[in-house]
Amino acid sequence: MNMILLADLGNRSLTLSVYENREEVVSFKTTADRMKSADEYADSIRFFLSSKKIKPDSMKGAILVSVIPSLTKRIQKAIQLVLNKECLLLSRKLKTGLAIRMDNPSEVGGNLICAALGAVNDYQDDCLIVCLSSCVSFSIVTKDKQFLGGALFPGLRDSVNHMIDSNAQLMEIDLSRPEKAIGKSTASCIDIGVIKGYMGLIDSLSDSLEREFGKPLKRILTGPDSRIIKDYMSHKYSYHPNLLMDGLYDIYMKNQKE
Repeated sequence: MNMILLADLGNRSLTLSVYENREEVVSFKTTADRMKSADEYADSIRFFLSSKKIKPDSMKGAILVSVIPSLTKRIQKAIQLVLNKECLLLSRKLKTGLAIRMDNPSEVGGNLICAALGAVNDYQDDCLIVCLSSCVSFSIVTKDKQFLGGALFPGLRDSVNHMIDSNAQLMEIDLSRPEKAIGKSTASCIDIGVIKGYMGLIDSLSDSLEREFGKPLKRILTGPDSRIIKDYMSHKYSYHPNLLMDGLYDIYMKNQKE
């Protein structure tokens, strides 16, 4: 039994990945619903494993990282119900090997810690991680595993939703990378403004962070919305959608008893 169930509970979704020997085998995403019970989440996890023909008893263990405190215990319980094994919870009690050089280390989200650890373990370099999810986060981690900090900005979709909610004549759109800079419809104008605007923001802020750090950083794009812009940035970024899960797997392995 070498397979590990990794769970990432974000503000909008619960992502489950099965890893074996630090490689993703399968993954699954469902809505982070604060109204669902532990039993309902357990049913979703059973369905996921069954649909991929993975037996729960073939799993060695599990680990969860969460940014929704009110749902954390329910998800942890659901995983334990399905696997009949302990589900580790990423907290200050677990060893990560990452030194948090922040004024208040407890403020740093577990998702940022996982991504930072995954980056330095994958690239063995000083890294700048740009994660495009419910917010856009910029994190700097050194090759000797020191998390230095970064910046936070509202996410693409939250910005669009706020703009639509505040302006009655604007409509909801599916974000995609625009081909032109001059929009000919309201939908294309929103698409251009948001996507190209965020691309410029990411490049500009990344440049500022790198200048303050004092030397070149390995720039990495991750998070669900990074796929929209990954091929069009003016600077070179490595695209790594599984960065967080790589780091979460590493933390699980580090906390196994000899």
